[in-house]
Formats: sequence, structure tokens, C-alpha cells
Amino acid sequence: MQPLIPHSIFPRFVVLLVGLLLITACSTAEESLVSNTAYSGNQPTRASNIEYDTELGESPWPGEEAATLAIAKNIEQTIKSRYLDNPPALRHVHTKTHGCVLADFQVNETLNDEHRHGVFQSGARYKAWIRFSNGGSDPAADDKEGDGRGMAIKLMGVPGEKLLPDEHHTQDFMMINHPVFFINDPQKYLSLVQARSSPYLLTQLSAFFSLGIEGSIIAAQISGKKIGNPLYTRYWSMVPHQLGSGTNRRAMKYSAKPCVEVDNSPPSNKPHDPNYLRVAMKQSLGTDDACFEFLVQTRDTSTPAGAALSVEISTDEWEENIAPFFKVATITIPKQDFDKPAQNKFCENLSYNPWHSVSEHRPLGGINRIRKVVYSTIADLRRSMNDITPTEPTGNETF
Repeated sequence: MQPLIPHSIFPRFVVLLVGLLLITACSTAEESLVSNTAYSGNQPTRASNIEYDTELGESPWPGEEAATLAIAKNIEQTIKSRYLDNPPALRHVHTKTHGCVLADFQVNETLNDEHRHGVFQSGARYKAWIRFSNGGSDPAADDKEGDGRGMAIKLMGVPGEKLLPDEHHTQDFMMINHPVFFINDPQKYLSLVQARSSPYLLTQLSAFFSLGIEGSIIAAQISGKKIGNPLYTRYWSMVPHQLGSGTNRRAMKYSAKPCVEVDNSPPSNKPHDPNYLRVAMKQSLGTDDACFEFLVQTRDTSTPAGAALSVEISTDEWEENIAPFFKVATITIPKQDFDKPAQNKFCENLSYNPWHSVSEHRPLGGINRIRKVVYSTIADLRRSMNDITPTEPTGNETF
């Protein structure tokens, strides 16, 4: 039920001003970065109620905990203002669903030892609910507008203890169609959220000062993306997660890549359908299966180039010549009719959270630590506002 990662970038008229604001931002704001120097110790350390795996390079940002709580409070107030008198309460971002489909997640029969951790066990097979979405907060947004697009995967029947208590048999993987995020520092993230929730134009425009030049460029790249079909788009986790446990654990990022590359340009036919991404998915899955390769890249800190890859700097891409991707599983989305009222409602009530996870895939880095607090807060709020009793999915649902 809670929102996906906050990829809703900005109002479209603001995006048109990126060029001017980038010039202004040169003298008024810069990204605040920190070193990812690893500290000694074999176990994650604890600062207040936030854990930091210093061995994998995690370290607290200045004012992180206070900023995180303020972000959650701001988003909570935004949802109340939008939906208290206009129910039901929807997700904060990634609000528009293009399709929610039942899929099969098949792990490779043969895996490298470094990848054989957590859900990635040779030959393992899981049912999955996959939600494809926009990145923005407008549920009626026209699909022709550029935006980040999301792919959220919920595996079911996953054994082992989980990091959050609300689901006991699931593992979530969450991605958008861009390899990096646009901000690192929680305090700058708070400034961004406050600017975006303001009713005043000048305050909204100040969002770019929170991002700085690099973040504004990334935000513009994400918000400018246009696609023809969510089933033929590549998605990335953007931020790192753990792979393995104990002394063998590594940092990883993951990606879902269509098994077949096709031209994925937006349709040029007229009349225009503002929901053409859902239509495209319905047409594709009405006749054929869809397929993704699930890939992981791991950081090898035994080399200088690998050690330089950060778990805290979300704006940096892990170059594939340093950390190559390896296929660990195949996602098959069988031919199906997914656009049914009961199934759509079921999907709207699903809760996706990267912390729905076994410990071997623990989320890493500041952005993920923000998500842990914000997602749970917003999920509880939406459940309360919508009078929903959460039910953990099994993959055996019928509609």
C-alpha cells in the first residue's frame, strides 16, 4: 500500500526551466557528499534506531535521523491533504498503475558461488506479483508525458526471517527505468520534499537548489523518459542492497532487462490514448508471454576500482566494466487478462517495500534507510485512511 521510491520528479512546467535553474544552481547549491570509507568491525553498528553496516561502507549523513522523520511527516501531511476529503488515499508517488500481473521468477539452475545467497538458490522458483507504474503523483497523468517508470516485484513463498514484521513470506525488488537516483543527502532530500509540497511557485522552483547541478540533470533525465510499453523497458534498483551474509557478504545492485530488445518508442498513431501504456501491456499479454532477465552486479572491494564504488552516493552509477551484471534468474509473465476491477483493487492494496526482505538482501545506503521509515509510515496511514486490513499475498489469488 505504501508508495514506491519517491521518483515523482516535478511538475512539468518546472522541468522546462531546468536549463535556467542549472545555471543559477552553480553559485547557490552543490551536492553534499561524504566519503564511503569503511570502518572496522564485523557486525553492523547501531546509532539510535538506525543500523549502519560500516564494513560495507555505510555511514550516517549529518542530521540523517531528524531529516528522515521530517520527510515522513511531510509526506504524511501531503497524503492527508490530497485524500482526506477525496478517498481512497493513493500512493504518494508511482500513483498510476499501468498493470499488475502475476509472474514466475525462476532462478538459474547454475549460479556462481558469489551469487548463491538469499532467494538466489539454484533452481528456486517463486510466484511474483509485479506492478508497473508511472513515477509521478497524478493518477490521471497522460502517458505521453515523460516520467520515470517503475517495476516493483514481490516474490512469494520465500523462506527465512524477514527484516520487517508485516510480511513473513515475501521478498520485494523495486526498480525504475534509470540506473541512478538524483539525491544523496537526507537533509537536501528534506528540502526537496518541502519545496515540492509547497503551494507557492517560487518555493517549488527552489527544489532544484536542493538537488544541485548533478541531481538536477539526473532528475531531468528521469522525468524526460518516454516509452512505448513497460514490458520492453529495462529497470534498475538505482541503490545498493546486500548479497549474502557474514564475512562473505557484498554490496550489489540489480536490474531487470527484457529478454528481447524491440523498438520501444511511444506510439505515433492518433487519436491519442492517455493510458496507452496499459493498453500496450494488455495487447502484449493478450497474445504472448513477456520475459525479463533478472541481473545482479556485485562490488569487488579487492580492487581499487571496485572499492571506489559507493553504497552511500546514489547519484553514481556502478560502471559495468568495473562491476559487470550477471543473469541470476528469468522472470516470465504468462499471457493473461490482468485488467479486471477486483485485480486492480487488490494491486492497489499491495504493499511494496525494499525492506520486505531476507537479511541476505538487506537494503544499503542513506536513501534506503529513509525508505525504511517513510514507507512503513505511509503504509500505516493509507491502511488507516482506507480502512484496510493488510493481507499478505500468496500468488493463489483469483479474480
